Amino acid sequence: MNGVRMRLQSRVPRYHRIAEVLRERIRVGELPSGARLDNQRQLAKSFGVTLMTLRQALELLEREHLITRRHGLGTFVAAPSIDYDILQLRRFAGDLSAKGEHVATRLLGTRFAAADRRVAEALRLAGRPRVLVLERLRLVDEHPMSLQRSFLPSPLGDEVIRADLALTPLHQVLEFKLGVVITRASETVSAVRLGRREARDLDCRAGEPAFESERVSYDAGGAPVVFDRAFIPGDRFRITRELHYEGATS
Repeated sequence: MNGVRMRLQSRVPRYHRIAEVLRERIRVGELPSGARLDNQRQLAKSFGVTLMTLRQALELLEREHLITRRHGLGTFVAAPSIDYDILQLRRFAGDLSAKGEHVATRLLGTRFAAADRRVAEALRLAGRPRVLVLERLRLVDEHPMSLQRSFLPSPLGDEVIRADLALTPLHQVLEFKLGVVITRASETVSAVRLGRREARDLDCRAGEPAFESERVSYDAGGAPVVFDRAFIPGDRFRITRELHYEGATS
Protein backbone atom coordinates (compact mmCIF):
# COMPACT_ATOMS: atom_id res chain seq x y z
CA MET A 1 0.00 0.00 0.00
CA ASN A 2 1.22 3.43 -0.85
CA GLY A 3 0.72 5.82 2.03
CA VAL A 4 -3.02 5.46 2.35
CA ARG A 5 -4.49 8.18 4.53
CA MET A 6 -8.15 8.19 5.39
CA ARG A 7 -10.47 10.93 6.55
CA LEU A 8 -12.60 8.94 8.89
CA GLN A 9 -16.09 10.06 9.83
CA SER A 10 -16.47 10.59 13.55
CA ARG A 11 -19.54 8.37 13.85
CA VAL A 12 -17.96 5.35 12.15
CA PRO A 13 -15.26 3.49 14.09
CA ARG A 14 -11.92 3.67 12.37
CA TYR A 15 -11.44 -0.06 12.29
CA HIS A 16 -14.75 -0.44 10.42
CA ARG A 17 -13.56 1.97 7.74
CA ILE A 18 -10.23 0.19 7.43
CA ALA A 19 -12.00 -3.16 7.17
CA GLU A 20 -14.25 -1.77 4.43
CA VAL A 21 -11.26 -0.58 2.38
CA LEU A 22 -9.57 -3.98 2.65
CA ARG A 23 -12.87 -5.76 2.00
CA GLU A 24 -13.33 -3.83 -1.24
CA ARG A 25 -9.78 -4.58 -2.37
CA ILE A 26 -10.44 -8.25 -1.86
CA ARG A 27 -13.77 -8.05 -3.69
CA VAL A 28 -12.35 -6.43 -6.82
CA GLY A 29 -9.31 -8.71 -6.89
CA GLU A 30 -6.71 -6.12 -5.98
CA LEU A 31 -5.90 -8.48 -3.11
CA PRO A 32 -6.41 -11.94 -4.66
CA SER A 33 -6.94 -15.21 -2.83
CA GLY A 34 -3.74 -16.29 -1.11
CA ALA A 35 -2.15 -12.83 -1.25
CA ARG A 36 -0.09 -11.88 1.77
CA LEU A 37 -0.95 -8.57 3.41
CA ASP A 38 1.71 -6.15 4.58
CA ASN A 39 2.77 -6.72 8.16
CA GLN A 40 0.67 -5.06 10.84
CA ARG A 41 3.07 -2.20 11.51
CA GLN A 42 3.19 -1.31 7.82
CA LEU A 43 -0.59 -1.52 7.52
CA ALA A 44 -1.13 0.62 10.60
CA LYS A 45 1.30 3.22 9.28
CA SER A 46 -0.31 3.28 5.82
CA PHE A 47 -3.75 3.88 7.34
CA GLY A 48 -2.45 6.35 9.92
CA VAL A 49 -3.81 4.41 12.90
CA THR A 50 -2.52 2.57 15.95
CA LEU A 51 -1.71 -1.12 15.97
CA MET A 52 -4.71 -1.73 18.22
CA THR A 53 -7.10 -0.14 15.73
CA LEU A 54 -5.55 -2.05 12.84
CA ARG A 55 -5.88 -5.33 14.72
CA GLN A 56 -9.57 -4.65 15.37
CA ALA A 57 -10.08 -4.29 11.61
CA LEU A 58 -8.23 -7.52 10.91
CA GLU A 59 -10.23 -9.37 13.55
CA LEU A 60 -13.43 -8.20 11.85
CA LEU A 61 -12.27 -9.49 8.46
CA GLU A 62 -11.12 -12.75 10.02
CA ARG A 63 -14.58 -13.30 11.53
CA GLU A 64 -16.01 -12.78 8.05
CA HIS A 65 -13.63 -15.48 6.71
CA LEU A 66 -12.02 -12.97 4.33
CA ILE A 67 -8.52 -13.27 5.75
CA THR A 68 -6.60 -15.88 7.69
CA ARG A 69 -3.66 -15.39 10.01
CA ARG A 70 -0.93 -18.01 10.03
CA HIS A 71 1.36 -18.04 13.03
CA GLY A 72 4.87 -17.03 12.10
CA LEU A 73 3.96 -16.42 8.45
CA GLY A 74 1.63 -13.42 8.36
CA THR A 75 -1.89 -12.53 7.26
CA PHE A 76 -3.30 -13.80 3.97
CA VAL A 77 -6.44 -13.32 1.91
CA ALA A 78 -8.53 -16.41 2.59
CA ALA A 79 -9.40 -18.92 -0.07
CA PRO A 80 -13.04 -19.05 -1.18
CA SER A 81 -15.24 -21.06 1.15
CA ILE A 82 -18.44 -22.99 0.67
CA ASP A 83 -21.48 -23.24 2.93
CA TYR A 84 -22.35 -26.93 2.81
CA ASP A 85 -25.83 -28.15 3.68
CA ILE A 86 -25.11 -31.66 4.89
CA LEU A 87 -28.80 -32.60 4.65
CA GLN A 88 -28.91 -32.14 0.87
CA LEU A 89 -27.58 -34.71 -1.61
CA ARG A 90 -25.45 -32.50 -3.82
CA ARG A 91 -22.13 -32.75 -5.53
CA PHE A 92 -19.43 -30.52 -4.10
CA ALA A 93 -18.52 -29.01 -7.47
CA GLY A 94 -22.19 -28.41 -8.19
CA ASP A 95 -22.62 -26.52 -4.91
CA LEU A 96 -19.74 -24.22 -5.83
CA SER A 97 -20.98 -23.65 -9.38
CA ALA A 98 -24.46 -22.80 -8.08
CA LYS A 99 -22.91 -20.02 -6.00
CA GLY A 100 -21.36 -18.48 -9.11
CA GLU A 101 -17.84 -19.74 -8.51
CA HIS A 102 -15.59 -20.71 -11.42
CA VAL A 103 -14.96 -24.38 -10.71
CA ALA A 104 -12.43 -26.60 -12.43
CA THR A 105 -11.59 -30.25 -11.87
CA ARG A 106 -8.08 -31.59 -12.35
CA LEU A 107 -7.67 -35.33 -12.75
CA LEU A 108 -4.62 -36.34 -10.73
CA GLY A 109 -4.66 -40.00 -11.62
CA THR A 110 -6.45 -43.34 -11.85
CA ARG A 111 -5.19 -46.71 -10.67
CA PHE A 112 -6.33 -50.09 -9.45
CA ALA A 113 -5.33 -50.95 -5.90
CA ALA A 114 -6.24 -53.23 -3.01
CA ALA A 115 -9.06 -51.75 -0.96
CA ASP A 116 -8.36 -50.85 2.65
CA ARG A 117 -10.73 -52.07 5.37
CA ARG A 118 -12.92 -48.94 5.36
CA VAL A 119 -13.35 -48.97 1.58
CA ALA A 120 -14.12 -52.69 1.53
CA GLU A 121 -16.74 -52.32 4.27
CA ALA A 122 -18.38 -49.33 2.58
CA LEU A 123 -18.64 -51.13 -0.75
CA ARG A 124 -19.63 -54.45 0.90
CA LEU A 125 -16.64 -56.29 -0.50
CA ALA A 126 -14.94 -59.24 1.16
CA GLY A 127 -11.25 -59.23 2.04
CA ARG A 128 -9.01 -56.72 0.30
CA PRO A 129 -10.45 -56.72 -3.22
CA ARG A 130 -9.20 -54.77 -6.22
CA VAL A 131 -10.88 -51.37 -6.64
CA LEU A 132 -10.50 -48.45 -9.02
CA VAL A 133 -9.14 -45.31 -7.35
CA LEU A 134 -9.96 -42.03 -9.06
CA GLU A 135 -8.20 -38.95 -7.64
CA ARG A 136 -9.32 -35.40 -8.48
CA LEU A 137 -8.59 -31.87 -7.33
CA ARG A 138 -11.37 -29.26 -7.26
CA LEU A 139 -10.22 -25.71 -7.88
CA VAL A 140 -12.01 -22.37 -7.54
CA ASP A 141 -10.38 -19.59 -9.55
CA GLU A 142 -7.36 -21.90 -9.87
CA HIS A 143 -7.08 -22.22 -6.09
CA PRO A 144 -7.30 -25.78 -4.67
CA MET A 145 -10.54 -26.29 -2.75
CA SER A 146 -10.85 -30.04 -2.18
CA LEU A 147 -9.00 -33.27 -2.85
CA GLN A 148 -11.32 -36.17 -3.65
CA ARG A 149 -10.59 -39.88 -3.98
CA SER A 150 -13.35 -42.08 -5.40
CA PHE A 151 -13.27 -45.87 -5.01
CA LEU A 152 -15.33 -48.17 -7.24
CA PRO A 153 -15.65 -51.99 -7.23
CA SER A 154 -13.45 -53.63 -9.85
CA PRO A 155 -16.21 -54.79 -12.27
CA LEU A 156 -17.62 -51.26 -12.40
CA GLY A 157 -14.16 -49.71 -12.39
CA ASP A 158 -13.17 -51.76 -15.43
CA GLU A 159 -15.96 -50.00 -17.36
CA VAL A 160 -15.46 -46.54 -15.89
CA ILE A 161 -11.73 -46.39 -16.68
CA ARG A 162 -12.49 -46.70 -20.40
CA ALA A 163 -14.13 -43.24 -20.37
CA ASP A 164 -12.24 -39.98 -20.76
CA LEU A 165 -12.35 -39.07 -17.06
CA ALA A 166 -10.34 -35.90 -17.63
CA LEU A 167 -13.30 -34.45 -19.54
CA THR A 168 -16.35 -36.37 -18.32
CA PRO A 169 -17.53 -36.19 -14.68
CA LEU A 170 -17.79 -39.53 -12.93
CA HIS A 171 -21.52 -39.22 -12.28
CA GLN A 172 -22.13 -38.68 -16.00
CA VAL A 173 -20.08 -41.74 -16.90
CA LEU A 174 -22.06 -43.82 -14.41
CA GLU A 175 -25.48 -42.52 -15.41
CA PHE A 176 -25.30 -41.95 -19.16
CA LYS A 177 -22.79 -44.59 -20.22
CA LEU A 178 -23.40 -47.37 -17.71
CA GLY A 179 -26.99 -46.70 -16.65
CA VAL A 180 -26.10 -46.48 -12.95
CA VAL A 181 -28.11 -43.75 -11.20
CA ILE A 182 -27.18 -42.56 -7.71
CA THR A 183 -30.35 -42.10 -5.65
CA ARG A 184 -29.08 -41.70 -2.09
CA ALA A 185 -25.91 -41.44 -0.04
CA SER A 186 -24.60 -41.72 3.50
CA GLU A 187 -21.98 -39.19 4.59
CA THR A 188 -19.76 -38.65 7.62
CA VAL A 189 -17.69 -35.47 8.12
CA SER A 190 -14.79 -35.49 10.57
CA ALA A 191 -12.14 -33.02 11.70
CA VAL A 192 -8.61 -34.14 10.80
CA ARG A 193 -5.13 -32.79 10.18
CA LEU A 194 -3.78 -32.95 6.65
CA GLY A 195 -1.09 -35.48 5.84
CA ARG A 196 1.91 -34.48 3.75
CA ARG A 197 0.54 -35.76 0.46
CA GLU A 198 -2.90 -34.17 0.90
CA ALA A 199 -1.34 -30.90 2.05
CA ARG A 200 0.92 -30.79 -0.99
CA ASP A 201 -1.97 -31.21 -3.43
CA LEU A 202 -4.09 -28.64 -1.58
CA ASP A 203 -1.24 -26.13 -1.33
CA CYS A 204 -1.30 -26.21 2.48
CA ARG A 205 1.10 -27.06 5.23
CA ALA A 206 1.10 -30.60 6.59
CA GLY A 207 -0.81 -30.80 9.84
CA GLU A 208 -3.25 -28.00 9.04
CA PRO A 209 -6.84 -28.56 10.28
CA ALA A 210 -9.21 -29.89 7.64
CA PHE A 211 -12.51 -31.66 7.12
CA GLU A 212 -12.56 -35.22 5.88
CA SER A 213 -15.79 -36.31 4.23
CA GLU A 214 -16.56 -39.99 3.68
CA ARG A 215 -19.57 -40.65 1.48
CA VAL A 216 -21.08 -43.90 0.27
CA SER A 217 -23.39 -43.51 -2.75
CA TYR A 218 -26.07 -46.09 -3.56
CA ASP A 219 -28.03 -46.98 -6.68
CA ALA A 220 -31.81 -47.40 -6.90
CA GLY A 221 -31.52 -51.01 -5.75
CA GLY A 222 -29.62 -50.04 -2.60
CA ALA A 223 -26.24 -51.38 -3.73
CA PRO A 224 -23.16 -49.25 -2.88
CA VAL A 225 -21.61 -47.87 -6.06
CA VAL A 226 -18.95 -45.34 -5.04
CA PHE A 227 -17.05 -44.61 -1.85
CA ASP A 228 -15.71 -41.04 -1.79
CA ARG A 229 -13.10 -39.68 0.58
CA ALA A 230 -12.58 -35.90 0.32
CA PHE A 231 -10.25 -33.54 2.16
CA ILE A 232 -11.13 -29.85 2.48
CA PRO A 233 -8.94 -27.33 4.38
CA GLY A 234 -10.78 -25.96 7.39
CA ASP A 235 -10.71 -22.34 6.20
CA ARG A 236 -12.45 -23.25 2.93
CA PHE A 237 -15.52 -25.06 4.21
CA ARG A 238 -18.48 -24.45 6.54
CA ILE A 239 -21.29 -26.84 7.41
CA THR A 240 -24.76 -25.32 7.59
CA ARG A 241 -28.25 -26.65 8.20
CA GLU A 242 -31.67 -25.21 8.89
CA LEU A 243 -33.12 -26.19 12.26
CA HIS A 244 -36.75 -26.48 13.33
CA TYR A 245 -37.75 -26.99 16.93
CA GLU A 246 -40.41 -29.60 17.63
CA GLY A 247 -43.67 -28.05 18.72
CA ALA A 248 -42.56 -24.52 17.79
CA THR A 249 -45.27 -22.22 16.48
CA SER A 250 -44.81 -19.47 13.94
